[in-house]
Amino acid sequence: MSVENEHFVREGLSIVDDAQAQGLQLRILGSLAYRIHCPENLQLFEAMERALTDIDFAADRRKSREIKKFLVARGFEEDQRMTASTEGRRYYFEDPNNGLGVDVFYDELYFCHPIPLRDRLDLDSPTITTCDLLLEKMQIVELNLKDVKDTLVLMLEHPVVENPTSTEEIDGGYIAKLLSGDWGFDHTVNINLDRVERFIPDFEMISAEQGALILSRINDLRKLIDDAPKSRKWKMRAKIGEKKQWYQDVAPKGSSF
Repeated sequence: MSVENEHFVREGLSIVDDAQAQGLQLRILGSLAYRIHCPENLQLFEAMERALTDIDFAADRRKSREIKKFLVARGFEEDQRMTASTEGRRYYFEDPNNGLGVDVFYDELYFCHPIPLRDRLDLDSPTITTCDLLLEKMQIVELNLKDVKDTLVLMLEHPVVENPTSTEEIDGGYIAKLLSGDWGFDHTVNINLDRVERFIPDFEMISAEQGALILSRINDLRKLIDDAPKSRKWKMRAKIGEKKQWYQDVAPKGSSF
């Protein structure tokens, strides 16, 4: 791992630990969380030239004041325009000494589709869960190359199971249940799984054996999603399909991780 990326990892883990010591839950998400959860394949991130740019956290909005105080005490300055424009759902801080940016998303991650997080912060540490990490990327309608890279490495290192017994397993059962009530989110995820699959042959650093493993896990997730009983709301929305926009628009840089 490059020296610069090691710095992001150290700082992210330090913030989580110091916050926890003060009774505050911060869970890392975004590209940094992918690296922390994929230690066996760090070389792929480097080979794909997947650089880190900032640190993203999920947190409980009920603790927003305490978290702001905690980060300001560490030398970070709040971007009040971000706080106001998101009505307090997202805070952005920056260290004026080195330009390090810190994003804090409260209660949920909502760009194209909502991903509930507040009641899931206890499920893993120092990051959000692997299935929430996967959903974080799969919710993005305009999926970009860095999102594909992160998804490929995550699914190479972690199996998809219906009832996980470890935090290193992707909870496909939870994903399927979440999507079974939301046709729009379900539709975006299926589109993105197809996109990720098509990209597998484009990366020479991914061996044929690794590509086959990733594909098998994509198919495992597809089956769980397809087999899950769908809600009446899902079925009603499915009849409309793409005739009506099924996702929320986001600013070009709004969903950057």
